[in-house]
Amino acid sequence: MSTSIPLIESLYESNFRRKSDSVFRRVPAYVCDSCLNFSGNSYLALQDCREVIDEAARLSGDIFSGNMASRLISQSSPLYDLLESELADWKKCESALVFNSGYAANVGIIQAICDRHTDIFCDRLNHASILNGSLLSGARLLRYRHNDMGHLEELLHNSSSRHRLIVTDTVFSMDGDCAPLADICELGERYRCAVMVDEAHAAGIFGDSASGLVEDAGVESAVHIRMGTLSKAVAGLGGFFAGSAEIRDYLVNNASSFIYSTGLPHSILAFNLAAVRYIRKNPHLGKRLLDKAVKLREAFVSIGLDCMNSTTQIVPVLAGSAERALELSSFLKTHGISAPAIRTPTVPKGTDRIRFSVHLGIEDDDVESVFQIMRKIIANIHPTPPA
Repeated sequence: MSTSIPLIESLYESNFRRKSDSVFRRVPAYVCDSCLNFSGNSYLALQDCREVIDEAARLSGDIFSGNMASRLISQSSPLYDLLESELADWKKCESALVFNSGYAANVGIIQAICDRHTDIFCDRLNHASILNGSLLSGARLLRYRHNDMGHLEELLHNSSSRHRLIVTDTVFSMDGDCAPLADICELGERYRCAVMVDEAHAAGIFGDSASGLVEDAGVESAVHIRMGTLSKAVAGLGGFFAGSAEIRDYLVNNASSFIYSTGLPHSILAFNLAAVRYIRKNPHLGKRLLDKAVKLREAFVSIGLDCMNSTTQIVPVLAGSAERALELSSFLKTHGISAPAIRTPTVPKGTDRIRFSVHLGIEDDDVESVFQIMRKIIANIHPTPPA
């Protein structure tokens, strides 16, 4: 066709600009099993745990297919009830509701509970699903500087809306630092705000029962909505709400991403349930994981790399530009290490980085290997910007 279509042309132009700025995304090729993988989020490596696999097979039986329709339309897998009961008990909440992904959970929850009469107070480094759910809801979005409680209080003080929600990640997925939950909850109580937290990168790792940073901070009674995923430490698929039975009922009736999505396959639910039960029996795994991350982070810092403010299993290394981040990631791949370059717009411009995602499948020898390769990189391509 010879006729130019402005809309289509604008898409091609956008691709060209992204390529020119070194921020064009491509789906990466399959990483061979021999590669040392620091790119995934399966922090406890439960996909390789024989006990979880065997229990998942027992729970699934010979059923592998999906539910064929929305849970509100067609018969639902009985494993949904077992999984949601397990999640609610784990989180010490009245009830839970499983969504098809963490993204769907955040978008669905926020879209359902907020509207144009709501003020949402959102950390600037919150996950994109929180931002998108906020925009979809039509609420007034007020973004406070990352972990800046003074700025958050200023925004709360100036808000005249009766309906207000503070929402934050507990562990920030690209920086590896944690939200000051006690301070956030105190502000929420003082200004009569609902508090919602995203525990995607904290569940399975923090707290005496490994339920997340809310438990670790001792603020269970001050958090009204707890969101989590089943695709990080759990190594399965899905996301979930945990909270009061009344809010669950409200979401069943109003969360579009729940209402209009086909249910998860029976086999996926079986794996999710087996993995959550395993984590609850082995809450010490999170401490082991964090100890591994400390070793890697301290090794990096000892050779002058900037790991930003990471205190968790997510260890970023600042590159400073998209080009540097791509160069560093490519160098690592040639040495058998998969660690992604994280670039704008996922992170603010100038904070492009390599994100090392530590997991229990990594041995001490692997940490030493990565450390030595990073030393070689410093000597050859100088990935860090000058101070």
